[in-house]
Amino acid sequence: MPRHNPQRERDPTPSRGIVAAYRATYGNEKADASLATVHYRGNREELEIGLEYTRSQDPKDRAVGADVLAQLGWSDRTFLDETFTELIRLLADEDPNVIASAAVGLGHRGDMRAVPHLVALADHADSQVRFGVAFGLLGHDSAAAIACLIRLTSDMDRKVRSWAVFGLGSQTDADTPELREALFNALDDDDLEVRGEALVGLACRSDPRTREALLAEWERDVISALSLEAAQELRDPALLQSLTEIHAQFGAEGDDYFKGKLQDALEACRPSTKLS
Repeated sequence: MPRHNPQRERDPTPSRGIVAAYRATYGNEKADASLATVHYRGNREELEIGLEYTRSQDPKDRAVGADVLAQLGWSDRTFLDETFTELIRLLADEDPNVIASAAVGLGHRGDMRAVPHLVALADHADSQVRFGVAFGLLGHDSAAAIACLIRLTSDMDRKVRSWAVFGLGSQTDADTPELREALFNALDDDDLEVRGEALVGLACRSDPRTREALLAEWERDVISALSLEAAQELRDPALLQSLTEIHAQFGAEGDDYFKGKLQDALEACRPSTKLS
């Protein structure tokens, strides 16, 4: 079925103008400039603009070019071979931001040919590059990709660890003792999100250690929506009492997303009853 997005279809802004606006605010985290319309169009014109930027002498231009190429055609992944070749070339750039953008772009492209190129950068000195590697490997089930993500779960940078654990926990069906052990070890992380992603990954694999891990997690001061998602996945009636206590304590205070996750977990862990 052809892509159709009325908002993007109605946007009269030339693609070159959209990219220029994005470039003007590049690096400003508060800026709201978006390449979504350029990606949606994903035609030869947008490809050529992206390639033009990647061949600039300015590293910020090259990073912007990688961002343009990353999602051309959205799920249709238009010009896959051309963009893949260019993004691989950018992995050898001298600027870490360019490398990181190229690695993330390869993640969006989802081409398994990128795996060995990304794995080779797993020990890069710049944490943004290592984040790009973790993101780039999402959804790849090869032994090399899984082994690299396992390594990155011990990275010194929180963001890298979080995405590596997310990749192992939720973005692959792979299930090995080494993968489970990496997820279990991540339960000792100081970061709430890292632990939550690990809990979801263990619950998805019905790991017998998940129940006790969840009960221990809920003894902490802050309860994450991810831990509730893990409980929903596990569907263990032994968690119902603790979930009921959480509901009594926090159910009226959480935001709608938290309250929704809590309600889903409660429903999933209630023993099923059948009419005789």
